[in-house]
Amino acid sequence: MARRHNESTSPRAFFRDPHTRILVLACALHLAFLAAFLVYPDFNLDYPFLDEDSADWISNGLHLAGHDVRFTGRAPLLPLLIALLDRLGFLSWLPVLTAALYDITVLAFHGLAARLVPRRAAFAVALALLAGFSLQGLAIQGMADAPAACLLFLSVCAFAAADDRPWLYGASGLLAGLAALTQPAPVLWAPAAALTVLVCRRRDLRTAALWSGFLLFAGVLALGQGIHSSQSGTATIFPARQWALFRLHGGSSLFYLYAFASLLGIPALLLLGPGLLVTARKALSRSAPHLLSLALLGGLLAFFGLLYDFNAKRFLVYSAFPAALLIAEALARLPARASGVAAALLVVGAALPLPGFGNDPAWVGVWPLPPVYAEATFTSSPTGSPELKAGDIRLGRLVRLPVESLVRLSLPGRIWQARAQREARPPEPRLDPRLFAADHSALYLFERESDGGGRHRTLSRLSNALLKPAKFVPAAAFERDWPYLRISEVGFQTRDYAVFRARLPETAGTWLLVAPGGSGVERRLRALASGSPRPVPDPAGWRQGRRRAEEILRYLRGNDTYLAVAAGDGDSDPSRLYLPFLCESPEVIVNEPGRGPELLRFLADAPILDERRFGAVQVKKIRLFGRESGLVSYLP
Repeated sequence: MARRHNESTSPRAFFRDPHTRILVLACALHLAFLAAFLVYPDFNLDYPFLDEDSADWISNGLHLAGHDVRFTGRAPLLPLLIALLDRLGFLSWLPVLTAALYDITVLAFHGLAARLVPRRAAFAVALALLAGFSLQGLAIQGMADAPAACLLFLSVCAFAAADDRPWLYGASGLLAGLAALTQPAPVLWAPAAALTVLVCRRRDLRTAALWSGFLLFAGVLALGQGIHSSQSGTATIFPARQWALFRLHGGSSLFYLYAFASLLGIPALLLLGPGLLVTARKALSRSAPHLLSLALLGGLLAFFGLLYDFNAKRFLVYSAFPAALLIAEALARLPARASGVAAALLVVGAALPLPGFGNDPAWVGVWPLPPVYAEATFTSSPTGSPELKAGDIRLGRLVRLPVESLVRLSLPGRIWQARAQREARPPEPRLDPRLFAADHSALYLFERESDGGGRHRTLSRLSNALLKPAKFVPAAAFERDWPYLRISEVGFQTRDYAVFRARLPETAGTWLLVAPGGSGVERRLRALASGSPRPVPDPAGWRQGRRRAEEILRYLRGNDTYLAVAAGDGDSDPSRLYLPFLCESPEVIVNEPGRGPELLRFLADAPILDERRFGAVQVKKIRLFGRESGLVSYLP
């Protein structure tokens, strides 16, 4: 049967709609504001809205751009974009680009929803998505989840429109493949799309257009695997960590219900149930857009709620647009007056600023004027993700804030305040990374594990700032050896990082030592830099220690993840000092004084692949987070 083009779904008809024009104008004003206040000179060091993982995404992108920085094997599309922007000198524009993609997806949502429900309902839900405090916050954090969710839903829109324009099957497959290249969860598009074709569009199985979509999807995934394989010689620890989190579990339902209310508001959560019933009925009547949205939403919720054992509010961004279609269906079924009230509550609930930001699931807006919030406390699961129990939601102690706090907490308010605070501060010192071209790597010497934002953030952020691999080691573990190093002061990379250059005894080349700005470690290194190094008491012993460290690292060659070094407080073997410097992997774990046995207990269950002794030093090849790693023990 020949297809008939539906003029009501054409781009011309879409932009003639006054609701669309309002949304386009709002998007344009929103992006103009972001371009004016959200572009900072250094995206890695200056940008104030990065998530904890954002520096790692930047690091992966800088690695693909050719810089010698930490690489962890993240999904490649966002790092490729970062690499391109870095080469062009426009990396600071990344949050504006991701926000633009989000706004485009809101417009596409409106176009699809307006085909399925009355335009007023479609417009109200699109406005809630556009004004959503948490969603827009996630879109500007330099993370991959929001862009992946946008590409995934754009593929849904293209698939739905392919009933009139079959060539859009190819666009749908391509967009879904790009989404899966941004984060793995969008691979769920394939089973959802296949189910939809078998139930609703079986006639299209005979068309080349449909198969082109699935082939493009598979081809993009193969391209991503090729990119990943090309980096096989680097420390791709991230995929190994993710595979370790795949297990059946059932304890995430309450977390994600509460997080959804935090993401889109309580009115959206209340409308979701009725919308599910309406959408399910239409899906059973073989409506392709409804079945695809429902199958995709169900797959995503099952994946994160039952299979992936790590909870995060940001994972709900994948479900936000399909869930919004269900909400639009519920809104369209309400009587006119009730629908208007519900629409207003929906927009206000999504737009209500929260005391937290972006990925913070602790707060849920209860009432807008004056703003009243429920707050939850979370415990940490064995995987390190937050867990929520019913008693942890403190409904009995609601938090009320003054009305004027709405401006301060709002996303535009936070963006403006951050820019104003930066402009009020004196310029920060900066070092050109080209100064460090001849240095091997950098060791960040922390006093407390929270220094610099913690190990995970510091490793990537510092590596990005110096364009060198950075390692996170406790200063106290080697402080007695610092006087034997030839140390010179280099300067500051912002006020956070005091940079020194060090040369080890009996060793060629130099390394960077970085201390938290204003810390006791910085003062100690500065004092050492002002004098001459102390002669080592046993040069032959130090040379032997260096050779032993080199032998250990040769034995562990192939280790591209972790090197754990467990030493006692009185150990005098110089090889324990050389190991963190000479190791090529930035994933070095060194115990603080008195905590060597604790580190061994932590690794006691790691499978042992091989072991050997080097003098009194016991060295084991172990498997940690699915990857071959090394454990060097100086303890008896």
